[in-house]
Amino acid sequence: MIDQVPSEYYIDESGNTGDLSTVKIENYFTEQRIFALAAVGGKLDNTLIEQFETLKLAHRLQGQEVKSRQAYDRPRFLLDLLDLLETRSCPIFIEIVDKHYFVVANIIERMVVPYVAECDITPDALWMKGLMADYMALYAPPSLTHAFAACCQSRDYIEIRDLYKRIIAWAEGKQAPSEIAEGIARFTRDSLKDFRKLTKLKAVERALPVPDANPAGKLLWVLPNMTSFTHIYARINRYAHKQISGVTLFHDEQLQFGDILQYAKSQTERSAEFGLKLPLKAADFNFSQAAELRFLQSHDSIGIQIADVMAGFIARYIQDAVWGGAAMHADKVTIFDRLVSMGDRRRGTGVNFVAPDSLVRHLGIVPQANY
Repeated sequence: MIDQVPSEYYIDESGNTGDLSTVKIENYFTEQRIFALAAVGGKLDNTLIEQFETLKLAHRLQGQEVKSRQAYDRPRFLLDLLDLLETRSCPIFIEIVDKHYFVVANIIERMVVPYVAECDITPDALWMKGLMADYMALYAPPSLTHAFAACCQSRDYIEIRDLYKRIIAWAEGKQAPSEIAEGIARFTRDSLKDFRKLTKLKAVERALPVPDANPAGKLLWVLPNMTSFTHIYARINRYAHKQISGVTLFHDEQLQFGDILQYAKSQTERSAEFGLKLPLKAADFNFSQAAELRFLQSHDSIGIQIADVMAGFIARYIQDAVWGGAAMHADKVTIFDRLVSMGDRRRGTGVNFVAPDSLVRHLGIVPQANY
């Protein structure tokens, strides 16, 4: 028997700096290194609204809207809020993205081991690409990711060809002696051969991510918010046993990205048509039904505020725990541990990390593959 699942999910983000290919070298992810997207399922009935308002009063949170920055400095409020969500069996879905790693993963996917056939998305292939992304994120010079970003902006055939050569030179150099580096060099050489066989237009299209256009017509190349949203959508699809025709996703208002997210949602629903049968444990990209996506202003929705609090807390916590240089408050550690332990990967809930395994281990978590 299929258990009852919520028909409403509230979604908000933290740390969105837009298209990562436009980040300047001088401030390359020095402050907002982490992007987080959170979805909280549940019905916003009068009881939940009253309980939330009671928590605000108890913890002296004033104003119509609770902001994640306020809540981060009131960990006891967050602990009580988690208690409330658990009592009401509200599922929580969180995507954590290390922005540097995300750019590197795009390099691996587009230039090192580009998709050719279904064999490129088998568990073994995903494992191999994950190893390569981890290695490049840790050991490659930032100049390679800067160069990839520059190629996205210029779409210049010569620049892209030269970047292939730079990746090979780094992977073959003394700074990167390992079997993984040898694999990166070998696969990149093969990709460069294929690149040279194509027309310039097709070669450039193959080497770079598929861009999206904002309302002003500007092309956007590397968007962690879009990828995180489609993955959470697929996780909700798994959680709801594919029965999502009556589900509504309420996302914080997105003036710049709303149309992009709507289009990404529709394309995600057609994944099976495109032959993309991703073997993921925590997400189901094989859609048989479609949910509705609507946008709300946060001050009009307690659900959006709760999602904002979750996303904002975990993004700030990881930024502080990994790069802050100070011991973490015990209550904040408890909140983070609870968010991680509350999840059930078989159902798609909990925290999914798009980050190097070393970063995940630094947070006291044993990395788990999603394939």
